[in-house]
Amino acid sequence: MGAPRPLNRPGQFHVFFLVGEASGDVYGAGLIRALRTEAEALGLSFTCTGWGGDAMAESGMDVLTHCNDINHMGFWEVFKHLPSILGNFKRAQRDIQGAEPDVVVTIDFPGFNMRLAKRLRKAQHPAFRLQWVAPQIWAWKAGRVHALAHDFDAVAPILPFERGALESAKVEVWDEGHPLLDIVQPASSENTPSHDLVLLPGSRAQELDHHLEVMVNAAQQGAAQGLWSLPDVVVAGAPGRSMADYRLATAAGIQVRFGHTQTLLQGAQLAWVASGTATLEAALLGTPHVVVYKTSRLTYALAKRLAQVAHIGLPNLLAGREIVPELIQDQFTATQLLDISQRGLSKQKQEFQALRDVLGGPGATKRLAKRLLAQFETT
Repeated sequence: MGAPRPLNRPGQFHVFFLVGEASGDVYGAGLIRALRTEAEALGLSFTCTGWGGDAMAESGMDVLTHCNDINHMGFWEVFKHLPSILGNFKRAQRDIQGAEPDVVVTIDFPGFNMRLAKRLRKAQHPAFRLQWVAPQIWAWKAGRVHALAHDFDAVAPILPFERGALESAKVEVWDEGHPLLDIVQPASSENTPSHDLVLLPGSRAQELDHHLEVMVNAAQQGAAQGLWSLPDVVVAGAPGRSMADYRLATAAGIQVRFGHTQTLLQGAQLAWVASGTATLEAALLGTPHVVVYKTSRLTYALAKRLAQVAHIGLPNLLAGREIVPELIQDQFTATQLLDISQRGLSKQKQEFQALRDVLGGPGATKRLAKRLLAQFETT
């Protein structure tokens, strides 16, 4: 660590956040709360602005752009929205320059955030740049690790096996642990309503387009076969989405609940979960589940050529083997989803317990907040 940096405004610590998806919004909200607590303990006022979601807004951030408006993912999906994405880069850079923050914290969303950091470096923007959640260089585009070293002052990975590859490329690594351990806190089973099946089709619009219909069809077929009753099936609505996004589910008589994902997962006998952070959340809550994912044919074909991993579900990546079944692309059909869901998935619970030990203990968000403030003159 070099000499502490002076704050732009004496007595005030200002952070600009950029988040592109629901999981990053939750992580960012936790970091905002932790930074405010740590800053005020040092006698500083804390303010933040940026691009994020509802959780960050509720934690006190002035949201300039909602993350739901920018979270395109996949080769074809990005290509279709390229003009607006290019405009977003310019607008984000203008917002950062106007805010004059001490720190720019970019969370996950590497396709956008890495290019933005490069722009800021070339413009010699003085803010400290931190990327929280490292890009998956172990999965594809390993060469990105060198850009991380050049364009960020520090990178905070959240998976335990990422540190070595980052450090070997001279990245400044802040390995503070996984923030999900601060968020996923199992409640008493007495206070957790039970459901036969919980559906998590994803938070992005294109994920809902590809996943929800198959999940609803499978849930209806399962009910017809007596596997569950539709009143005991529930969709966990994603933050920032509306009831209209789930009209296929409600038309089928399946309830949709917002703001209770963790409770729904903990009380689920079974869950169908789109690949992403929610798969690890389900594992940490001990919920048997199936990982699913489908995207455009072009995006899948390109990703398959570039991918360097055998699995996509986070529990499987952490375990180094398949402990949760995965149905990807053409395998993801209502028939296969029902078939694989009847294969004794309850044994997954024995595997999930070891994942908490792999990830380490809670407190990652607080540790990250302390380390970030330590980069500055605060007295």
